[in-house]
Amino acid sequence: MKSILLGLVFLSPIIAHGQDACPAPQSLNDILDCLKESHQLVRLKDLEVKSSADLDKAMGQRPNPILDVQTVHAGNARQTQIILAQELDVGGKLKALRSKGNLIHKMKQTELSISKEEVVEEVLLNIHHFIHLNENLRVNREVFKSLGMVISALKKRPALTPEQEASLLNFKLQQAEVNNIITLILDQEEEILLFFNVNGGYKKEEILGVMEDHHHPLEIRKINEKLSLNLERLGLETKMAEKELDFQKSVPWEGISIGPMFMDDKMESISEKLYGVAFTMPIPVWQTNKAGKAIASIAYSNMNTQYSLFKKKEDLQKDSFLSRIEGLQDNLTKLPTEDELLKTHHRIEKLYTQGLITPTAFLDSHRIWRDTIASKLEMQERILKLSIDYYRLTGTLSEVHL
Repeated sequence: MKSILLGLVFLSPIIAHGQDACPAPQSLNDILDCLKESHQLVRLKDLEVKSSADLDKAMGQRPNPILDVQTVHAGNARQTQIILAQELDVGGKLKALRSKGNLIHKMKQTELSISKEEVVEEVLLNIHHFIHLNENLRVNREVFKSLGMVISALKKRPALTPEQEASLLNFKLQQAEVNNIITLILDQEEEILLFFNVNGGYKKEEILGVMEDHHHPLEIRKINEKLSLNLERLGLETKMAEKELDFQKSVPWEGISIGPMFMDDKMESISEKLYGVAFTMPIPVWQTNKAGKAIASIAYSNMNTQYSLFKKKEDLQKDSFLSRIEGLQDNLTKLPTEDELLKTHHRIEKLYTQGLITPTAFLDSHRIWRDTIASKLEMQERILKLSIDYYRLTGTLSEVHL
C-alpha cells in the first residue's frame, strides 16, 4: 500500500483541503462514493477520456481536394491545364479510421471504469484493514490492562516466591510485547488515515467518526451481473484488430481521385479550350499489401481466440469464488463472538486472581484470545478479497455498496 500511496503523491499534487476535499462522511458509503470520483487515479483517467472524445472525427477526416495547375509557354504559344481532383475513399479507409478512433475513446472509458474498480478495491481493503486494526487494538489494550492489574497485584505483595517472581517477569515481558503491538497498530492506522486524507481530503476525526464503531465484518452487495471490464476491454481490442484488418484491405486502393479538367491550348493563330474529367488510380500489379493484410488477419484471429478463452476462464472463476466464499462464511459462523471471547477472558482472569489456575494458563489464555481474533479477521479479509474478485468478474465492483 505504501508504494501505491507514494506513487500517487508523485503523479499529481495532493488534494487541497476545502476546494477538492470530499464532504464530511455520514457513513462508509459516503467515503466509497466520493473517492470513486475524486481519487487522483480516476481524475487522470477522466482527462484521457475527455481528450479522446473527438478522436474519430480527427482520424477520419476527408482529405481536401487538390488543385493542379500547369502552364507551358513557347514563344507566342501557351498551354494551360487545370485539374481539380478529389480523392475517393473506395476501399473504406476513412470508415475504418473513424471506427478505430471511436474504439480508442471507448477503451479510454473502459480504462476509466477499471480505475474506479481499482479505487473501490483499495478503499474497501483500507476500510476493512482499519476495522481489523481497531478490533485488534481493543483486544491488545484489554490484554495490556489485564496484565497491568496482575503485575500491580504481585508488586503489592510483601514477598514473592521464586515462582511468583518468574511469573512477574513473564508478565512484564508480555506486557512490553503487547505495548509494541499497540504502537505498531496505531502507526498502521495513521498510514490508512493518510491515504484517505491524500485522496479525499478527509480529516482524521471524520474518518474515525464513521469507522471506529464498526465491529461487524465488512459486507458488500452487488447490483446486476454484467461482463467484466477486463473482458469488455478485450472485446474492444478484438474489434480494434478487426478495424485494422479493414484498414489494411483498403491500402491498395489509396490514391484514387476524380475531378473536372480544363485545358486552354493557344497557338499563334488558333486558340482551343478543352473540358473533361481527370481520373487517377493505382494499379495493384506489383503489390496488394498481402503482408499487411496477413499480419492484421492473424492478429484479429488471435484476439478472437483470447476473448473466448478469457471468458471461459472467468466463468469458471466465478463459480469457484462463490463456492469458496460460502465455505469461509460457514466456518466464520463457528468461531466464538467477540463478546464470548471477552467473557471467557474475564473468567480466566478471575480464576487466576483466585489462585485457581497457573500463570502459564493465564498467559496462554491471552495468546489464544489474540490468535482467535486474528484468525477471524484474516478469514473476513479473505472473504472480502474473494468478494471483490467475484464482483470484478461480474462487472459490478464499481457499483457495490456497503
